[in-house]
Amino acid sequence: MSTVAMTTRAAAPSLAMAEYAALLAALRALPPGGWSAPTDCTGWTVWDVVAHVVGAAEEAARPWVQARHYLPALVKDRRRPLVDKVNDAQLADRRSSTPEELLTELESLAPKAARGRHRLPGLIRRIPLPRSQGCLPGDTMAYLNDVIYTRDIWMHRVDIARATGTPMAESSAEADVVAQVVRDLSRTWTGAPFTLVLSGRVSGKCSIGSTSAPGDGEVGTLTVDAVALCRLLSGRGDETAPIADGLPDGLVARLRDTRVLF
Repeated sequence: MSTVAMTTRAAAPSLAMAEYAALLAALRALPPGGWSAPTDCTGWTVWDVVAHVVGAAEEAARPWVQARHYLPALVKDRRRPLVDKVNDAQLADRRSSTPEELLTELESLAPKAARGRHRLPGLIRRIPLPRSQGCLPGDTMAYLNDVIYTRDIWMHRVDIARATGTPMAESSAEADVVAQVVRDLSRTWTGAPFTLVLSGRVSGKCSIGSTSAPGDGEVGTLTVDAVALCRLLSGRGDETAPIADGLPDGLVARLRDTRVLF
């Protein structure tokens, strides 16, 4: 993880399918009442989280559904974030769906969604994403399709495991998902550069921040649990309990205020 490149177009479909498979396995094993458990996503139960993931999969598999969700959201109540309005449309489409129906729909849509995102034409993949939605300069539709959608599934698996008290199974995509979060942290970071050491489900070491300026060497090391860091950067919660070695006062506090796109 010392040098992190963006997930490639070629690798993205298999990573997405690994996360879909892990999510489906978790949902099939939910305890009684698990679907109604409240999650860390404000106002959402496990049912809502899954309906959102299924809705996003349908948008990727069926572009006309994406248009039906996005076009009204672009002009309706512009004070609300676009993503919230699209999420509302995804859930509204499934308001009467049972958990079993959501599972069946996700099983059918997952491979179609992975293929649909992979087949997105190059012209569309190069469209820049709006800064107003928390995107960074250089982020394009390729980044959204190859990185963010798979990250979304992984983080919602964390949400579901926490909400239901069930173990979160590992997937073959997990290391790449976390590495992409770390990559975005480094792209976002404007403070003193430091070495980040991840522990827990995903381990590794990476340089955070720029060291290009003369005398601009790394100032210390921060060790933190990988899932806790991702939850922190997503704005969900702070259980990081970081171990700082040689870092200046305020750097850990600055990290706690930093957010990346989820």
